[in-house]
Amino acid sequence: MIKTFLFQLFRVCAGLIAAALLPAAVLAAEPIPRAYIVGQDFGSVRDYYLSQCCVRPDGVTTYLGFYDLFDPHGFGGLGVDEHNRPAADADWGAGVTSAYKSVTGLPVSSVAIGLSIAEAGHRGGLKRIADGTFDAEIDHLARFFKASDKTILLRIGYEFDGPWNDGYDNAPAYVAAFRHIVDRMRAQGVGNVRYVWQASCSPLASLIRGRRIAIDPWYPGDAYVDVAAMSWFLDPDRAVPAKNGFTAPTQGALRDELVAFAAQHDKPVMIAESTPQGYDLKAEARADITRDYDGKPGEGRTKLSAVDIWSQWYQPLFDYLAAHPEVRILAYINADWDAQAMWGKPYSNGYWGDSRLQDNPAIATRWNAAVTRWKAQP
Repeated sequence: MIKTFLFQLFRVCAGLIAAALLPAAVLAAEPIPRAYIVGQDFGSVRDYYLSQCCVRPDGVTTYLGFYDLFDPHGFGGLGVDEHNRPAADADWGAGVTSAYKSVTGLPVSSVAIGLSIAEAGHRGGLKRIADGTFDAEIDHLARFFKASDKTILLRIGYEFDGPWNDGYDNAPAYVAAFRHIVDRMRAQGVGNVRYVWQASCSPLASLIRGRRIAIDPWYPGDAYVDVAAMSWFLDPDRAVPAKNGFTAPTQGALRDELVAFAAQHDKPVMIAESTPQGYDLKAEARADITRDYDGKPGEGRTKLSAVDIWSQWYQPLFDYLAAHPEVRILAYINADWDAQAMWGKPYSNGYWGDSRLQDNPAIATRWNAAVTRWKAQP
């Protein structure tokens, strides 16, 4: 009963502030206003709203499994079946996901969608996307987007440089798949989508590979990318311990490479995923993230003050935003990572912590002021 009421309330709010759609060519050419986005599972987003702790976001984040859009076990997180009828939520161990509820049930003007095309369990998937095998899935997405009054920030194959995403090492196959999805969407007359190309900018990706990599081979081309994006999880200036004689670049160095690349191609920048990894805002503490970076995940716990946490993780983020007006969109993940099966004990995917702003009023107050200042910039 309560859940139904909340969804109805969100729908009413959404109807009051919905933005008008622009044709595809116009949308891509329009300057991108500064936008603040919250994610990433529906439950975490709902709790953020209900807490009334913080500034209202312009958008929310959700995720889709491209190959599973017609699978009745969650429909790839889309929230509708093959006939566009509301369907069950998906849950991959990281909270409930429903693009339908995010698009129709929340008072926002944009939705950032992470579209996974990684080949885990779908060998040869990228090639099959490019050759048209999955055109029905693309058309299904196109209909879903066209039915919405929201701007969709479609992050196709997000974190393309992350070796944890199966298949993306084949850069030509990735580029071909990305281009085919965009071409097919445009052919279907989708006019409310910005296409986002997202790097991980993670030193751990370089460390896993044992070498520094250039992002150029994954670039689909200026005609296919509206926004260049990155992830921001770690201390940007923290040196990563050398492994097998290789010292990985810092997150800050990789971030700067992405921003410089975007400038060369005249693309605005989005911080598509950000969260203070390793920090627990509720307990006001920090623990080790992964052995390759700092220590055994979840151990080495250190008590901190809210001021310490802000100065270590949040202040560098907002300092960078103030110095780089080309970063137009900030997406923050506001979640109790430790309570989710994918991210909790035994921390097989590293330690993430608890990034919920509503659980730390001192940090929330600073956050609200910082976001407000940033959004007021030209």
